[in-house]
Amino acid sequence: MPSLPTFSSNKSSENLIVSIWMIFCFLTLIYKLGEIPPYHADENFYVESSLRMVESGDYITPVYHEKKRFAKPILYYWMVVSSYKVFGVSLASARLPSVVFGTLSIGLVFLLGCRLFDSRVGLFAAFILPSIYLHFQIARWATTDMALGFFILLSFYYFTLLFKSSFQSNTYACLFYIAMGLGFMVKGPPAILIPGLTIIGFLIATKQRSLFAELHLGKGFLILLIIILPWFSAMLLMHGEEFKNHIVGNEIKNRLVHDIPFSFYYFVVLLRYQLPWSIFFLCSFLTQLGFFSYTRKNGMTLAEQVKEFGKNVGKNIKQLFEEVNQPIAFCYLWILVCLILFTLLRIEHSRYMLPGCPPLALIVARMFVEVEKNSGQQKIFGFNFSRITSASLFLIFSVLASIGIFLMGAVSILSFLLPAVGIFAVVSLVLNARVESIQKMVVSMAIALVLIFASISGDVLPFSNKYPMKKFANKLNEEKFKGPIAVYQLGSHRARLGILTGRMVTMVNSPEEVETLAESGRRFYLVIKETEFKKHFSQLNLNITSEDQIRKKSRTKLISFSDLLDVKKMREKINLTETVYFVSNN
Repeated sequence: MPSLPTFSSNKSSENLIVSIWMIFCFLTLIYKLGEIPPYHADENFYVESSLRMVESGDYITPVYHEKKRFAKPILYYWMVVSSYKVFGVSLASARLPSVVFGTLSIGLVFLLGCRLFDSRVGLFAAFILPSIYLHFQIARWATTDMALGFFILLSFYYFTLLFKSSFQSNTYACLFYIAMGLGFMVKGPPAILIPGLTIIGFLIATKQRSLFAELHLGKGFLILLIIILPWFSAMLLMHGEEFKNHIVGNEIKNRLVHDIPFSFYYFVVLLRYQLPWSIFFLCSFLTQLGFFSYTRKNGMTLAEQVKEFGKNVGKNIKQLFEEVNQPIAFCYLWILVCLILFTLLRIEHSRYMLPGCPPLALIVARMFVEVEKNSGQQKIFGFNFSRITSASLFLIFSVLASIGIFLMGAVSILSFLLPAVGIFAVVSLVLNARVESIQKMVVSMAIALVLIFASISGDVLPFSNKYPMKKFANKLNEEKFKGPIAVYQLGSHRARLGILTGRMVTMVNSPEEVETLAESGRRFYLVIKETEFKKHFSQLNLNITSEDQIRKKSRTKLISFSDLLDVKKMREKINLTETVYFVSNN
């Protein structure tokens, strides 16, 4: 095993370790940042609208696809515009604000861990947070989610400082409300609801209702108004009923009143998108509630055993809110508020659970520290199970990655390291079973996961998707062509091309729409499959300016075990492509 650093209790050493880790994570986050996959279609809103602001000089009203967009406040658009101004217009520039906030969140969760628990928990949490898939991936998207998550985390940090100062610091109180206000101007109400509901629930559950009067609510309300009102007032004055109807209709009524059924979607997201750390989280949660400490008594009926077990769980829940356990209770409430809030809204987007990543990292970090303090994993039942399960997941990943790279062909040098990195994590989890080796296990897992995510995001997915639309986007960007641009029956490729160019890209679905576009007299570009072009449009006066290959979904299925052993057949199936044309009327 390679020698990994030993954490020092010296404050300057801790700060240096976290700083170096933040730099490492920043470099992995910006690795091939401008490559398209994986992407989110919502990136279109901010890439295109921000470019429109730069070109038009209107920095007040976002415009998307020639329509005013009031869905989100203005702050994140300004962040992307600022990045465009400093680094030039590109997809990497548009995504850079999220990278910055994703990196800053690492240092912030360290500081929060130090305040809530101790520096050891803070250090472990700082390593865990960026190695959570949800955090790493969203930090590479040009969407509002990472900036929102940062300001929510910042508001919790300042509340913690305010709480620790016995609510005597006006500075911390002001900064607490400023953080919520800035978060609101990024993405709206969640920036206030998540911290607000968590804090209210915490003060009620810990029987500290008297502290409500110490929250400086009047001052806080005034600060929020000062931050929020200017842009909303400007929009109301400039756009009147159009703006008001959108806020009342789309942003309030439509989000609260609908017939979408309730589901446990976000509970699954909490466990699925935060693997393997969520396995340790589940172990910690069940341990905290006393699921593993219950001892069955002889002579009791099943009903009596269930009742006794319930009492044991209830006793542990009460203990959770005692003063010594209040920091961990605070983290659980934080996650619970996220789960309940978005479940009630019934809008299923995995990225909405991003604000739940820091408290999960803190809870898992605290568990590792408790294992060290207890001088043996056996005192936390299920820890070894979590460790072995995590090692198994890494092993499965390494095997699948090896098979995938072999079948797809060369991707990059870093991609070939994927199986090796997975095996490194397996070895670390297996060998570092002793208490004094916990930190090596945490650090090695974190490094392995960050490297894996960086390679998958920057190398594997772009290669396996054949860099869809990149060649055509480069041509549009070189010409600074503003439109019209369209794709013919190509589904998600419309969003990809829009994100890569920052331009409005429309979808056309019938030959009549293409003919109308061709007869308009305006120069345009159209992306179309070779088969569709030859079938419907070869007679039109359209020039093929470029062509490329995109991934084609095979309609045939492997029907026998022998097919799985046929390497040639598997490679053909996995690497199946089709030609697309980039055509123009001039």
